[in-house]
Amino acid sequence: MHEYLLLEEIAKISRTSVGSVRAWIRTGRLPSVKPGRRRLVRRSDLERFLERDVLAERRVPQASEATQPPSAPLP
Repeated sequence: MHEYLLLEEIAKISRTSVGSVRAWIRTGRLPSVKPGRRRLVRRSDLERFLERDVLAERRVPQASEATQPPSAPLP
């Protein structure tokens, strides 16, 4: 049997806002179901999402990226 989480629980686990969780769902990045009034996400789907998407967004820049000079500002 699958364990389902509420959006508030997902926000707490991922240390983000409920609005961000809703955006992930709205854009299709995080699958969800709505078996009534509440939207739910399987824990396994959340874990896969966090490993794939969120950690990729928070990755540490490579040494070559960190040493590149900033581009000139636009006039």
